[in-house]
Amino acid sequence: MTPANFPLFQLVMADGVRWHLHAPEEDAGRLLSNFAGLTGLDSPSPPPRTPPEPGETRKAVIRVGIRNLRWRHFPFEKNGEIQCYLGPVSTPRKMGIQILRLARIPAYTCELQGGLLVHGALVEKNGLGVILAGPGGAGKTTAAGRIPHPWRMLSDDLSLIARSPQGEYWAHPWPTFSRLRLGDLSGRWDVREAVRLGMVCMLSQHPRDRLHRLSFTHAVGELVEAAGQTRVFMTAEMDEPVARQVNLKRFHNAAAMAGALPVYRLQISLTGQFWRTIEEEWETPQSGKIGTTGEPTGCMGIG
Repeated sequence: MTPANFPLFQLVMADGVRWHLHAPEEDAGRLLSNFAGLTGLDSPSPPPRTPPEPGETRKAVIRVGIRNLRWRHFPFEKNGEIQCYLGPVSTPRKMGIQILRLARIPAYTCELQGGLLVHGALVEKNGLGVILAGPGGAGKTTAAGRIPHPWRMLSDDLSLIARSPQGEYWAHPWPTFSRLRLGDLSGRWDVREAVRLGMVCMLSQHPRDRLHRLSFTHAVGELVEAAGQTRVFMTAEMDEPVARQVNLKRFHNAAAMAGALPVYRLQISLTGQFWRTIEEEWETPQSGKIGTTGEPTGCMGIG
């Protein structure tokens, strides 16, 4: 791979940041090319729906082969560029782990702007997104896979919520942590395809499909829990004081979201049509508007 062929990819996030991702070395180039293939950045055509117009431009330079990574100051900037120091990529498993670490860079910056990476599948209908959140075994992947056309599943495990410069919440599909950690590089998640977030649903299994809105207090707790399930991913290799600051920021972001977004408990059966309960809630006038600030919008039920 000659210097002229070292890859450069762009990623526009719903928080208004336009990322220029550059790899000036051969191994880093392989990593970035794999990352682009998994996240849709290698596609010349834009997704059918795009997030708000970008504002700030940030350049990230990827370098690999670094051992004993510690992030005392994250991200590390030099000459106006973010230096992404990542580990070896000599095996598929090592490659997958470094791809996850690379994905953490825009996710971390997104959280600084009020976003949140949560353990939840992202589905959408007519440009409005729903996150199906819950711990392992709650049925996120199964539920997202069952949802019929015109619904679409954009991700099955992780979703990155971003706060736009206009104060709206959008959601990006994000690569599946468990697959990449094991070296499975066969998936594809178009992280460019952000959708405006309509609601967050906390899943649980039940004989009948039921949906009720959580109170503000319970919504905060559930969002903190959904974000907490990605905490190891977000704070690995960070020194403890840095990790504490990150976790405190994540808590405040979850509280702001709970005041602006409808958060529900969604009980799903094995064979029911749970998506109809979501559609019915959207069609109910008194279900409440999708907020754009950090203030509570009212509650329709008790968690």
